[in-house]
Amino acid sequence: MSRTLTDRSSGAAGRDVVLRADDLRVTIPTPGGQVRAADGVSFVLRQGQTLGVVGETGSGKSVTCRALLGLRPSPRAVLSGSVTHPGLDDRNVLGLSPRQLRHRWGRHVALVPQNPMSALNPVRTIGDQVAEAVAASRALRGAALHRAVLQLLERVGIPAAARRLDDHPHQFSGGMLQRTLIAIALAGDPRVLVADEPTTALDVLVQDQILSLLVDLKRDVGMALVLVTHDLAVVAQMSDRIAVMYAGQFLETARTAQLLEDPRHPYTDALLHALPGAVARDQPLAVIPGSPPQLVDLPSSCRFLPRCARADPGCPGWRTELLTVGAVRDGGAAAAGRDGGEGTAGEHLTRCRRHDDLARLRDPGGGRTQDPTDHTDSGRDIAPQTRSTR
Repeated sequence: MSRTLTDRSSGAAGRDVVLRADDLRVTIPTPGGQVRAADGVSFVLRQGQTLGVVGETGSGKSVTCRALLGLRPSPRAVLSGSVTHPGLDDRNVLGLSPRQLRHRWGRHVALVPQNPMSALNPVRTIGDQVAEAVAASRALRGAALHRAVLQLLERVGIPAAARRLDDHPHQFSGGMLQRTLIAIALAGDPRVLVADEPTTALDVLVQDQILSLLVDLKRDVGMALVLVTHDLAVVAQMSDRIAVMYAGQFLETARTAQLLEDPRHPYTDALLHALPGAVARDQPLAVIPGSPPQLVDLPSSCRFLPRCARADPGCPGWRTELLTVGAVRDGGAAAAGRDGGEGTAGEHLTRCRRHDDLARLRDPGGGRTQDPTDHTDSGRDIAPQTRSTR
C-alpha cells in the first residue's frame, strides 16, 4: 500500500449486535441441479458498524443481502441457517411469516435495492411512494404524514422537495431516484441498512454524493450498514470490515486496513492487484485468469482452485473452511468460531490453507519478494480510485 489506511473498527467489539447470520444458505432448484447462491455465510454486525461485501458479478452478494431480510430470489428457493436481529429479539428471520417480516422491514432492517428505476412504481408519484413507506412504519395521516415525507426527501438532499412530490420516477435523475430509495428505506428509522450496490450506473460525482449521504446518515442516527459493491475503492473508504465473496462463500473477512494491507487469500490478493493503481503506467494490468464457477454441484474443496496461481498438490483434497489467521503460530490452523470473524479469536479469517505462506511472500515493508507467479508491481493504492466520502 502507498499509504496507511485508518482502522475505523476500534471499539466496535463493545457495541450491541444488531444483526447476526449463522451458516446462511440460499439454494435454488433448477433443471440443471441445485444452485447454491449463498453457502454457509456467517457474520455479526454491531451498532454503527459498516460491513463491506465485495466480489465479482454472480458471487452471491445480492442474494445474500436479500436473505438477511427473509427475501427469496424465487418462490422455490430454500433459505436455511439462521438470521437474527439481537437488538429486537432472537427469532430466526428465515422462519417468520410474511406478515411477521413486514413488522421488521423498515423498523429494524431496511433494504436499498440495486436498480432504482425498477424498484419504484413508474405510474405513482414520488410523494405517494415515500408516504406509503412512512405510513407503514408510523401512525401518521394527513398533514403530519405530508410533513414527514417532505422532511425525509429534504434529509436525503432532494432539491426543491416540496415541488417534486407530484413528480413521477421518469422525471427524476438517477441520483435523485437513488436518494428517493434511501428516503423510503429510512422511513421507519431502521437500525440496519442493507445497501445493494447503491451507486451502480451513476456517474462519479453522483456516486460520491450518494456515498457521502450514507456516511452522514450513519453518523447522525448510529445505524449499522451492510454495503454491497464490486468497487474495492468504495469499501476502502466506507467500511469498518470487509468480506470478500466468491461462488456463494466468504473467502476472507477482516478489518478494512488489515485486509487491504495483508490479504491472506489468493483471490483477495489478485483483486487488489487487478486495480488500475496497482501497477506502473507502462505495465499491463494484472488479470485473474478464467471465470467464476457455475453455482451447481460445487466441490467441497476450494472453489477458487482452478484460477489460483498459489495452489499446490495438497489443495485439491483440502475440504475448505474458514481459518483464523495467526492460529498457525499456536500449533495449527483453527476453524472460525460462531461470530464469523468478529470476535477476538477469529478477527481475520480466510478460506485458504496456505494463508501463512502468502504472508511470507511479502517483505517486512509490505512489498513482495520476487515470486515467480507474481508479475505485478508490489505497490497498490486503493483510495485514490474514488473521492473521499469521509
